Amino acid sequence: MPKPLRISPIALDPTNRKVLKVAVDLINDDGIASLLLPDNSPHGHLLVIDADNDIGRQVLEESRDGQVKLVLSEKRLEGKNLIWQEPPVRVTDMQELLTRICLRMKATFATQKAMNTPADNNESAAVPLSTKTAKTEGTRTTEAATTPPPANTATLEDTQEPAAAPSKSLFHILLSARQQKACYQVRFDAIWLLIGGHNGTVASKNETDAKTIMMAPFKKLYIEQIDIVAFAKNAQEMNISTLDSLLWQAGVDFSDGRLLEGHDMAQPVRLKAWPNFTRNGFRQSHFKLAAIMARQPISLKELRKEAGVARDEVVSFYNAAYAVGLIDRTATASDPGLQNGKPRTRRKSLLGMLARKLGFR
Repeated sequence: MPKPLRISPIALDPTNRKVLKVAVDLINDDGIASLLLPDNSPHGHLLVIDADNDIGRQVLEESRDGQVKLVLSEKRLEGKNLIWQEPPVRVTDMQELLTRICLRMKATFATQKAMNTPADNNESAAVPLSTKTAKTEGTRTTEAATTPPPANTATLEDTQEPAAAPSKSLFHILLSARQQKACYQVRFDAIWLLIGGHNGTVASKNETDAKTIMMAPFKKLYIEQIDIVAFAKNAQEMNISTLDSLLWQAGVDFSDGRLLEGHDMAQPVRLKAWPNFTRNGFRQSHFKLAAIMARQPISLKELRKEAGVARDEVVSFYNAAYAVGLIDRTATASDPGLQNGKPRTRRKSLLGMLARKLGFR
């Protein structure tokens, strides 16, 4: 799986932030692996900066020459590794810009890797852009010629991929416990959880402990695998909840838009059973996704388009549903149990009828 290119939104207003997010979703769907970082993170390979406000101007001035910068500004700007775009910016324009920039950056990284350039000395963020001005339906873009950046520029090799290994996140700890029927003890300061994969339960002293641990930085968690005897002994007189409920919440809230390792946006999948929305929390978008997935096998890429839901939300719903055993990955569009796109069971037909009544179909 290719390393995602990190994109940092800097000082963007809500409208431009939403435009950028949708554009990133679209280029991911097109196979250009990219990851949108939290607002104002300085660690992106590409900085998308609104230079028409004080924070954006300050970040632009302090940014390294080697970082590639897509700058939104009413005033024409030029500089090393700087691409200027006059606002307002539409989604299609942003998608086109990101596609062109990211493909050039990835080509540069691939060339450096082929030449065995040491990571400490490579030109990770440098993209050979020619200086030009282009008009695209009312918008103007200027790309400034680039020069090699400083030696300490971050590389794609620094980017973590989503993985099923228990050491990656609490979501993966919970998933590992369920799949391997293993037991773990997770601690954060004086708060701790017991995870019982063997019987599908979670034990905690207080009902809010699980949420506190999920919100804590993963690096500050102490995680230890324990045996069934230790779980049973320590879980006495503690509050017991279901592992699937916590696993669902972790998948929905902490997937960060990253699909589980080994899964593919283009693979047809089907919902085997209806999620427990009463227990897991109801979201209208999840109901919509579930109704479509229950109807027939569909790829996540097509699901996102049909449902009109953001990619991150599709991925988080899928991760959560897969984690609790609701996803059939063996179903295909030619499944003999499906005729003319209709579910083969009365249960699925009822779900379809309900979806139509609610306006989801």
